[in-house]
Amino acid sequence: MTTANLQLPGIAARLAINVARERFWPGRVRTLDDVPHTAEAVTTEWLTAVLCRDAPGAAVVSCDVVGGSDGTSSRRALQVGYNAEGERAGLPTRLFTKCASSFQSRLMLVAGGVTESETIFYRDVRPQLTKLRSPRAFHAAFDPHTYRSFVIMDDLAAEGWTFPDPMGDSISRRDAEDMVDQMAYYHAAFWNDPRLTTQLGRLADTEVFQKRLNGVGLLGAARRGLDRIESVTPPAVFRRREELIPTTMRALRLNARGVPTLLHQDVHQGNWLRDPDGRMGLYDWQAVARGEWALDYAYAMSVNLAIEDRRAWERELLERYLQRLGEEGVAQPPTFDEAWLAYRQQPFHVVIFSLLTIGAGRFQPVMQPVDYMERCWERIATFIDDHESLDAVN
Repeated sequence: MTTANLQLPGIAARLAINVARERFWPGRVRTLDDVPHTAEAVTTEWLTAVLCRDAPGAAVVSCDVVGGSDGTSSRRALQVGYNAEGERAGLPTRLFTKCASSFQSRLMLVAGGVTESETIFYRDVRPQLTKLRSPRAFHAAFDPHTYRSFVIMDDLAAEGWTFPDPMGDSISRRDAEDMVDQMAYYHAAFWNDPRLTTQLGRLADTEVFQKRLNGVGLLGAARRGLDRIESVTPPAVFRRREELIPTTMRALRLNARGVPTLLHQDVHQGNWLRDPDGRMGLYDWQAVARGEWALDYAYAMSVNLAIEDRRAWERELLERYLQRLGEEGVAQPPTFDEAWLAYRQQPFHVVIFSLLTIGAGRFQPVMQPVDYMERCWERIATFIDDHESLDAVN
Protein backbone atom coordinates (compact mmCIF):
# COMPACT_ATOMS: atom_id res chain seq x y z
CA MET A 1 0.00 0.00 0.00
CA THR A 2 1.37 3.42 -0.93
CA THR A 3 0.95 6.80 0.71
CA ALA A 4 -1.21 7.94 -2.18
CA ASN A 5 -4.06 5.58 -1.24
CA LEU A 6 -3.82 5.88 2.54
CA GLN A 7 -5.96 8.36 4.44
CA LEU A 8 -4.09 10.72 6.76
CA PRO A 9 -5.25 8.99 9.99
CA GLY A 10 -3.97 5.70 8.60
CA ILE A 11 -0.61 7.24 7.72
CA ALA A 12 -0.35 8.83 11.15
CA ALA A 13 -1.18 5.59 12.98
CA ARG A 14 1.22 3.53 10.93
CA LEU A 15 3.93 6.13 11.29
CA ALA A 16 3.45 6.34 15.07
CA ILE A 17 4.02 2.59 15.32
CA ASN A 18 7.14 2.82 13.15
CA VAL A 19 8.59 5.72 15.16
CA ALA A 20 7.95 3.90 18.45
CA ARG A 21 9.58 0.75 17.09
CA GLU A 22 12.61 2.75 15.97
CA ARG A 23 12.95 4.27 19.41
CA PHE A 24 12.77 1.06 21.42
CA TRP A 25 13.79 -1.62 18.89
CA PRO A 26 15.76 0.25 16.23
CA GLY A 27 17.41 -2.78 14.64
CA ARG A 28 20.67 -2.51 12.73
CA VAL A 29 21.11 -1.28 9.17
CA ARG A 30 23.46 -3.49 7.17
CA THR A 31 22.53 -3.72 3.48
CA LEU A 32 21.52 -1.38 0.67
CA ASP A 33 17.91 -2.44 1.20
CA ASP A 34 17.95 -0.91 4.70
CA VAL A 35 17.04 2.76 5.19
CA PRO A 36 18.42 4.34 8.39
CA HIS A 37 15.97 6.37 10.47
CA THR A 38 18.70 8.75 11.72
CA ALA A 39 22.32 9.50 10.91
CA GLU A 40 23.21 8.13 14.33
CA ALA A 41 21.81 4.75 13.26
CA VAL A 42 24.26 4.47 10.34
CA THR A 43 26.77 1.63 10.69
CA THR A 44 30.17 1.06 9.09
CA GLU A 45 28.75 -2.08 7.51
CA TRP A 46 25.95 -0.14 5.84
CA LEU A 47 28.26 2.65 4.72
CA THR A 48 30.58 0.07 3.19
CA ALA A 49 27.67 -1.24 1.11
CA VAL A 50 26.76 2.30 0.03
CA LEU A 51 30.17 3.88 -0.60
CA CYS A 52 32.52 1.04 -1.52
CA ARG A 53 30.59 -0.75 -4.27
CA ASP A 54 33.05 0.27 -6.98
CA ALA A 55 36.24 -0.09 -4.92
CA PRO A 56 37.13 -3.79 -4.45
CA GLY A 57 38.41 -4.53 -0.97
CA ALA A 58 37.52 -1.09 0.39
CA ALA A 59 35.63 -0.86 3.66
CA VAL A 60 34.44 1.84 6.04
CA VAL A 61 36.10 1.38 9.44
CA SER A 62 34.78 4.42 11.31
CA CYS A 63 31.92 6.90 11.15
CA ASP A 64 31.34 9.87 13.46
CA VAL A 65 28.59 12.51 13.51
CA VAL A 66 30.45 15.84 13.63
CA GLY A 67 27.69 18.43 13.40
CA GLY A 68 24.17 19.14 12.24
CA SER A 69 20.84 20.82 12.79
CA ASP A 70 17.12 20.07 12.81
CA GLY A 71 14.28 21.82 11.01
CA THR A 72 11.78 20.39 8.55
CA SER A 73 14.32 17.57 8.28
CA SER A 74 17.32 16.37 10.30
CA ARG A 75 20.71 17.23 8.81
CA ARG A 76 24.00 15.77 9.98
CA ALA A 77 27.67 15.92 8.91
CA LEU A 78 29.65 12.68 9.01
CA GLN A 79 33.39 12.03 9.21
CA VAL A 80 34.17 8.67 7.59
CA GLY A 81 37.34 6.58 7.82
CA TYR A 82 38.39 3.75 5.46
CA ASN A 83 40.81 0.88 5.37
CA ALA A 84 43.90 1.15 3.17
CA GLU A 85 42.01 0.12 0.01
CA GLY A 86 39.37 2.78 0.63
CA GLU A 87 41.98 5.46 1.21
CA ARG A 88 43.81 4.53 -2.00
CA ALA A 89 40.52 4.71 -3.91
CA GLY A 90 40.02 8.31 -2.73
CA LEU A 91 36.54 7.66 -1.34
CA PRO A 92 34.78 10.63 0.33
CA THR A 93 35.58 11.23 3.98
CA ARG A 94 33.20 14.14 4.69
CA LEU A 95 29.53 13.53 4.02
CA PHE A 96 26.23 15.26 4.70
CA THR A 97 23.03 13.37 5.46
CA LYS A 98 19.39 14.35 5.43
CA CYS A 99 16.37 12.49 6.77
CA ALA A 100 13.03 13.02 8.50
CA SER A 101 13.39 11.50 11.95
CA SER A 102 10.70 13.09 14.15
CA PHE A 103 7.05 12.05 13.97
CA GLN A 104 5.87 15.59 13.09
CA SER A 105 8.32 16.20 10.28
CA ARG A 106 7.95 12.73 8.80
CA LEU A 107 4.15 12.95 8.83
CA MET A 108 4.20 16.28 7.00
CA LEU A 109 6.84 15.23 4.48
CA VAL A 110 5.56 11.72 3.80
CA ALA A 111 1.86 12.52 3.59
CA GLY A 112 2.74 15.43 1.33
CA GLY A 113 4.75 13.13 -0.96
CA VAL A 114 7.90 15.16 -0.31
CA THR A 115 10.28 12.42 0.83
CA GLU A 116 9.74 10.26 -2.23
CA SER A 117 10.15 13.25 -4.55
CA GLU A 118 13.45 14.25 -3.00
CA THR A 119 14.72 10.69 -3.34
CA ILE A 120 13.76 10.69 -7.02
CA PHE A 121 15.64 13.95 -7.57
CA TYR A 122 18.91 12.86 -5.98
CA ARG A 123 18.80 9.33 -7.38
CA ASP A 124 17.50 9.91 -10.91
CA VAL A 125 17.75 13.62 -11.78
CA ARG A 126 20.84 15.07 -10.12
CA PRO A 127 23.31 12.83 -12.04
CA GLN A 128 21.96 14.28 -15.31
CA LEU A 129 22.49 17.93 -14.28
CA THR A 130 26.25 18.17 -14.53
CA LYS A 131 26.35 22.01 -14.60
CA LEU A 132 24.14 22.45 -11.55
CA ARG A 133 25.90 24.03 -8.56
CA SER A 134 24.33 21.74 -6.00
CA PRO A 135 25.37 18.78 -3.82
CA ARG A 136 25.79 15.39 -5.49
CA ALA A 137 24.21 12.39 -3.81
CA PHE A 138 26.06 9.15 -3.13
CA HIS A 139 22.87 7.41 -2.05
CA ALA A 140 19.16 8.25 -1.82
CA ALA A 141 16.42 5.89 -0.66
CA PHE A 142 12.80 5.92 0.48
CA ASP A 143 11.02 3.03 2.21
CA PRO A 144 7.23 3.17 1.57
CA HIS A 145 6.57 0.69 4.38
CA THR A 146 8.34 2.50 7.24
CA TYR A 147 8.20 5.96 5.60
CA ARG A 148 11.92 6.38 6.20
CA SER A 149 14.03 8.37 3.76
CA PHE A 150 17.76 8.97 3.77
CA VAL A 151 20.07 10.94 1.48
CA ILE A 152 23.88 11.02 1.63
CA MET A 153 25.52 13.94 -0.17
CA ASP A 154 28.77 15.85 -0.50
CA ASP A 155 29.57 17.89 2.59
CA LEU A 156 30.14 21.03 0.56
CA ALA A 157 31.00 23.09 3.63
CA ALA A 158 34.14 20.97 3.99
CA GLU A 159 35.06 21.91 0.40
CA GLY A 160 34.83 25.68 0.88
CA TRP A 161 31.19 26.24 -0.09
CA THR A 162 29.21 28.57 2.17
CA PHE A 163 25.59 28.66 3.29
CA PRO A 164 25.07 32.34 4.18
CA ASP A 165 22.43 33.56 6.61
CA PRO A 166 19.90 35.21 4.26
CA MET A 167 19.29 38.03 6.74
CA GLY A 168 22.93 39.07 6.49
CA ASP A 169 23.70 38.25 2.85
CA SER A 170 22.36 40.70 0.26
CA ILE A 171 21.77 39.61 -3.33
CA SER A 172 23.78 41.58 -5.90
CA ARG A 173 23.00 41.90 -9.59
CA ARG A 174 25.57 39.19 -10.37
CA ASP A 175 23.98 36.93 -7.75
CA ALA A 176 20.57 37.49 -9.34
CA GLU A 177 22.01 36.61 -12.76
CA ASP A 178 23.49 33.43 -11.28
CA MET A 179 20.05 32.49 -9.97
CA VAL A 180 18.48 33.17 -13.37
CA ASP A 181 21.14 31.12 -15.17
CA GLN A 182 20.84 28.14 -12.82
CA MET A 183 17.04 28.07 -13.15
CA ALA A 184 17.24 28.35 -16.93
CA TYR A 185 19.72 25.46 -16.96
CA TYR A 186 17.66 22.91 -15.07
CA HIS A 187 14.38 24.12 -16.58
CA ALA A 188 15.79 23.73 -20.10
CA ALA A 189 17.15 20.27 -19.31
CA PHE A 190 13.60 18.94 -18.75
CA TRP A 191 11.55 21.37 -20.87
CA ASN A 192 8.45 19.50 -22.11
CA ASP A 193 10.45 16.29 -21.64
CA PRO A 194 8.74 12.86 -21.93
CA ARG A 195 10.82 11.69 -18.94
CA LEU A 196 8.56 13.79 -16.71
CA THR A 197 5.74 11.32 -17.26
CA THR A 198 7.82 8.15 -17.67
CA GLN A 199 11.06 7.83 -15.69
CA LEU A 200 10.04 10.70 -13.39
CA GLY A 201 6.32 9.99 -13.46
CA ARG A 202 6.12 9.69 -9.67
CA LEU A 203 6.79 13.43 -9.36
CA ALA A 204 3.56 15.29 -8.70
CA ASP A 205 2.49 18.29 -10.71
CA THR A 206 2.38 21.58 -8.82
CA GLU A 207 -1.36 21.52 -8.13
CA VAL A 208 -1.35 17.94 -6.84
CA PHE A 209 1.73 18.68 -4.73
CA GLN A 210 -0.03 21.54 -2.95
CA LYS A 211 -3.26 19.58 -2.51
CA ARG A 212 -1.29 16.89 -0.69
CA LEU A 213 0.12 19.48 1.70
CA ASN A 214 -3.34 20.96 2.18
CA GLY A 215 -4.48 17.49 3.21
CA VAL A 216 -2.06 17.32 6.14
CA GLY A 217 -3.39 20.50 7.73
CA LEU A 218 -1.04 23.06 6.24
CA LEU A 219 -3.86 25.00 4.63
CA GLY A 220 -5.14 25.76 8.14
CA ALA A 221 -1.72 27.12 9.06
CA ALA A 222 -1.76 29.31 5.94
CA ARG A 223 -5.15 30.71 6.93
CA ARG A 224 -3.82 31.51 10.40
CA GLY A 225 -0.94 33.29 8.72
CA LEU A 226 -3.39 35.68 7.06
CA ASP A 227 -4.15 37.18 10.47
CA ARG A 228 -0.48 37.89 11.23
CA ILE A 229 0.69 39.82 8.16
CA GLU A 230 -0.98 43.25 8.24
CA SER A 231 2.09 45.20 9.37
CA VAL A 232 4.16 44.02 6.38
CA THR A 233 1.46 43.98 3.68
CA PRO A 234 0.53 46.79 1.26
CA PRO A 235 -3.00 47.95 2.13
CA ALA A 236 -4.35 47.07 -1.33
CA VAL A 237 -3.24 43.46 -0.87
CA PHE A 238 -4.28 43.17 2.78
CA ARG A 239 -7.82 44.30 1.92
CA ARG A 240 -8.02 41.33 -0.45
CA ARG A 241 -6.24 38.83 1.82
CA GLU A 242 -9.15 36.38 1.73
CA GLU A 243 -8.52 36.00 -2.01
CA LEU A 244 -4.89 34.94 -1.60
CA ILE A 245 -5.37 31.24 -0.88
CA PRO A 246 -8.14 30.62 -3.48
CA THR A 247 -6.08 32.52 -6.05
CA THR A 248 -3.06 30.39 -5.17
CA MET A 249 -4.96 27.23 -6.04
CA ARG A 250 -6.20 28.76 -9.32
CA ALA A 251 -2.65 29.82 -10.17
CA LEU A 252 -1.36 26.31 -9.47
CA ARG A 253 -4.06 24.79 -11.66
CA LEU A 254 -2.97 27.14 -14.44
CA ASN A 255 0.68 26.27 -13.81
CA ALA A 256 0.09 22.52 -13.90
CA ARG A 257 -1.53 22.87 -17.35
CA GLY A 258 1.37 24.80 -18.88
CA VAL A 259 4.44 23.47 -20.68
CA PRO A 260 5.98 21.23 -18.01
CA THR A 261 9.52 21.16 -16.74
CA LEU A 262 11.35 20.24 -13.56
CA LEU A 263 10.71 22.67 -10.70
CA HIS A 264 12.54 23.13 -7.41
CA GLN A 265 9.51 24.94 -5.91
CA ASP A 266 11.27 26.37 -2.83
CA VAL A 267 13.86 28.80 -4.20
CA HIS A 268 13.96 31.26 -1.29
CA GLN A 269 17.34 32.68 -0.36
CA GLY A 270 17.90 30.20 2.46
CA ASN A 271 18.13 27.42 -0.13
CA TRP A 272 20.84 29.11 -2.19
CA LEU A 273 24.51 28.52 -1.41
CA ARG A 274 27.81 29.90 -2.69
CA ASP A 275 30.63 27.89 -4.23
CA PRO A 276 34.27 28.68 -3.34
CA ASP A 277 34.26 31.42 -6.02
CA GLY A 278 31.12 33.02 -4.57
CA ARG A 279 28.79 31.84 -7.37
CA MET A 280 25.22 30.98 -6.44
CA GLY A 281 23.98 27.40 -6.40
CA LEU A 282 20.79 25.73 -5.24
CA TYR A 283 20.16 22.95 -2.76
CA ASP A 284 17.37 21.39 -0.63
CA TRP A 285 15.32 19.75 -3.39
CA GLN A 286 12.64 18.25 -1.17
CA ALA A 287 9.76 20.10 -2.88
CA VAL A 288 10.70 19.07 -6.43
CA ALA A 289 7.73 18.72 -8.82
CA ARG A 290 6.76 19.21 -12.44
CA GLY A 291 5.06 22.32 -13.76
CA GLU A 292 5.57 25.50 -15.76
CA TRP A 293 8.82 27.46 -15.36
CA ALA A 294 7.29 30.69 -14.02
CA LEU A 295 6.53 29.23 -10.58
CA ASP A 296 10.23 28.92 -9.73
CA TYR A 297 11.16 32.11 -11.51
CA ALA A 298 8.55 34.41 -9.94
CA TYR A 299 9.24 32.85 -6.53
CA ALA A 300 12.98 33.56 -6.77
CA MET A 301 12.63 37.11 -8.05
CA SER A 302 9.87 38.13 -5.64
CA VAL A 303 11.38 36.81 -2.43
CA ASN A 304 15.16 37.06 -2.91
CA LEU A 305 15.66 40.54 -4.37
CA ALA A 306 15.32 43.73 -2.38
CA ILE A 307 12.15 45.46 -3.56
CA GLU A 308 13.87 48.37 -5.31
CA ASP A 309 16.41 46.05 -6.94
CA ARG A 310 13.67 43.78 -8.22
CA ARG A 311 11.78 46.72 -9.69
CA ALA A 312 14.93 48.00 -11.39
CA TRP A 313 16.21 44.67 -12.73
CA GLU A 314 13.23 42.42 -13.38
CA ARG A 315 12.66 43.12 -17.08
CA GLU A 316 16.33 42.67 -17.99
CA LEU A 317 16.59 39.55 -15.83
CA LEU A 318 13.57 38.00 -17.54
CA GLU A 319 15.09 38.76 -20.95
CA ARG A 320 18.26 37.04 -19.76
CA TYR A 321 16.31 33.99 -18.59
CA LEU A 322 14.56 33.61 -21.95
CA GLN A 323 17.87 33.98 -23.79
CA ARG A 324 19.47 31.35 -21.56
CA LEU A 325 16.62 28.92 -22.26
CA GLY A 326 17.41 29.15 -25.97
CA GLU A 327 21.14 28.74 -25.36
CA GLU A 328 20.45 25.64 -23.26
CA GLY A 329 18.45 24.00 -26.05
CA VAL A 330 14.79 25.09 -25.75
CA ALA A 331 13.68 25.39 -29.37
CA GLN A 332 10.84 27.85 -28.76
CA PRO A 333 11.15 29.77 -25.50
CA PRO A 334 8.14 31.91 -24.55
CA THR A 335 8.01 35.38 -26.04
CA PHE A 336 8.71 38.21 -23.63
CA ASP A 337 5.02 39.19 -23.46
CA GLU A 338 3.98 35.59 -22.75
CA ALA A 339 6.69 35.28 -20.11
CA TRP A 340 5.82 38.59 -18.48
CA LEU A 341 2.19 37.55 -18.04
CA ALA A 342 3.22 34.19 -16.56
CA TYR A 343 5.64 35.99 -14.24
CA ARG A 344 2.84 38.24 -12.97
CA GLN A 345 0.54 35.25 -12.48
CA GLN A 346 2.87 32.91 -10.62
CA PRO A 347 4.06 34.34 -7.27
CA PHE A 348 1.31 32.51 -5.42
CA HIS A 349 3.06 29.25 -4.61
CA VAL A 350 5.47 31.21 -2.42
CA VAL A 351 2.44 33.00 -0.94
CA ILE A 352 1.06 29.80 0.52
CA PHE A 353 4.51 28.50 1.55
CA SER A 354 5.13 31.75 3.43
CA LEU A 355 1.71 31.93 5.05
CA LEU A 356 1.84 28.37 6.32
CA THR A 357 5.24 29.08 7.88
CA ILE A 358 4.06 32.34 9.47
CA GLY A 359 0.91 30.60 10.74
CA ALA A 360 2.59 27.38 11.89
CA GLY A 361 1.05 25.67 14.91
CA ARG A 362 2.93 24.21 17.86
CA PHE A 363 2.82 20.68 16.46
CA GLN A 364 4.52 21.66 13.20
CA PRO A 365 8.31 21.58 12.87
CA VAL A 366 9.94 25.04 12.98
CA MET A 367 10.74 25.79 9.33
CA GLN A 368 12.16 29.34 9.18
CA PRO A 369 12.94 32.23 11.59
CA VAL A 370 10.12 34.73 12.10
CA ASP A 371 12.12 37.81 11.04
CA TYR A 372 13.16 36.13 7.80
CA MET A 373 9.60 35.12 6.97
CA GLU A 374 8.31 38.64 7.64
CA ARG A 375 10.89 40.05 5.23
CA CYS A 376 9.96 37.42 2.64
CA TRP A 377 6.29 38.20 3.01
CA GLU A 378 6.78 41.95 2.64
CA ARG A 379 8.65 41.39 -0.63
CA ILE A 380 6.09 38.90 -1.95
CA ALA A 381 3.10 41.07 -1.08
CA THR A 382 4.75 44.10 -2.70
CA PHE A 383 5.37 42.04 -5.85
CA ILE A 384 1.68 41.10 -5.91
CA ASP A 385 0.73 44.75 -5.50
CA ASP A 386 3.20 45.99 -8.13
CA HIS A 387 2.08 43.43 -10.72
CA GLU A 388 -1.63 43.31 -9.86
CA SER A 389 -1.16 39.56 -9.62
CA LEU A 390 -4.53 38.85 -8.00
CA ASP A 391 -6.19 40.18 -11.14
CA ALA A 392 -3.60 38.76 -13.56
CA VAL A 393 -4.55 35.17 -12.66
CA ASN A 394 -8.13 35.86 -13.66
